[in-house]
Amino acid sequence: MDKLIEIIENYSEYDNINGKTEFKEDLGLSSFDTVCMIEEIEGVFGVKLTPKDFTRYKTVQEMAEYIKSV
Repeated sequence: MDKLIEIIENYSEYDNINGKTEFKEDLGLSSFDTVCMIEEIEGVFGVKLTPKDFTRYKTVQEMAEYIKSV
């Protein structure tokens, strides 16, 4: 999860990102930042994501668990 948090920190000005951080409620990412972040996560973890995944998996922990499962 540390690498995922590191990637998210590159695109968000939100402090204290952790497993409970919610993508929609806490991060306030622009659509451009979301797309760029998705591309970086896909490249690092070798998974395929869509913007919808950030509403399906609300928290950083949920996204990390999903990435680990695929």
